[in-house]
Amino acid sequence: MLGDSERSFRGVFNSVTSTHLMKTLALVMCLTPLVAMSQTAPVAGFNLERLTFNPGARETLVLDTGDVLDVKHLRVSLFGHYEHAPLVLNVNNVPVGALVGQRVTAHLTAAYSIGRLEFALQLPIVAWQHGDDLSARGISPVSSTAMGSPILQARFGFLRQSREWPIDLAVTLGLALPLGTAEALTRDPQSGLAFLPKVGLGRTFGLIRVGAELGVTIRGTAVLTPDTSTIVDEVGSSFVGGLALSTTGPGLRGELSARALIPFTHAPASVEVLAGGRYAFLNQQLEVFALVGPGFGLNPGTPLFRVMAGLAWTPHFDTPGTPEVVKADPTCVEGQPYALEKCPLLDRDGDTVINGNDSCPNQAGTPAMNGCPAQ
Repeated sequence: MLGDSERSFRGVFNSVTSTHLMKTLALVMCLTPLVAMSQTAPVAGFNLERLTFNPGARETLVLDTGDVLDVKHLRVSLFGHYEHAPLVLNVNNVPVGALVGQRVTAHLTAAYSIGRLEFALQLPIVAWQHGDDLSARGISPVSSTAMGSPILQARFGFLRQSREWPIDLAVTLGLALPLGTAEALTRDPQSGLAFLPKVGLGRTFGLIRVGAELGVTIRGTAVLTPDTSTIVDEVGSSFVGGLALSTTGPGLRGELSARALIPFTHAPASVEVLAGGRYAFLNQQLEVFALVGPGFGLNPGTPLFRVMAGLAWTPHFDTPGTPEVVKADPTCVEGQPYALEKCPLLDRDGDTVINGNDSCPNQAGTPAMNGCPAQ
């Protein structure tokens, strides 16, 4: 360390000379985020959001585990998302204030599948964000509301477990558009574009699904403390990976995921864990969901914790090759004679796949095989 005093974010930022001591800033995520700057000015613009979602959400809400929506299926979601302390200033390893202490974002997502190909959109809008007054330390406040960076993506399912492959495997190509603003920390540096290619894979074991995601985020770089002797807070491209464990079937489902971010730049890594559930009702067309979890690490943008909750709509369309789902007849009683087409919500063969989604309704099978027995 240099100078009369030590300035760092738990060892993340290097020290500066005593002349710059009271003006240098450091910003990093989660439990100890910081950014060092000199003189009154805004922090270098970058996209503070480090989490992406799974708009199709056939198997998981956050990670891509090789899942693709069924043919000609649409899913539209609207949810709110709260982050606590994603960007905090430390001086001499002591927090002195949060540039972004609280952030609330509204997300609109949509996905539609045509065969093995799924198209999706993620549209974030920062509805409100607030931080401490750091003007005495030379930092301008961030804008309270702003458009986020929309993400367009296409996913192709190469392998499907339901077609006798051992796993589901899909490749996703994503593009974040430069429509955010640097003043609100919703736009990436330089061109503002970001590329998000990734591979997802998963396998269902009865009522349990295990999945993984591997990918990279390619974006412009920005150094948050350019006047320090050693650069350790350079935001930019990174490797991303995650693991997910979830339950399957109609009704209530649970989910646990962990996602890691390892920068290619001079910056620390981070990990986030999210746990929650989802519940489908009204003939599986509406779903409520919620997730909550902590963040660990020193990368700018990782909050102390996240909370999100929302509603999804998945309308049923009559399409060739897929079972028609109709309104249940009042006489539908399991154990009594009934017509399958009139009782789509019952489960005649008792394999946890409802009649309306069961390709083999008279023969017990597995959810992974759409209700048919494994071959």
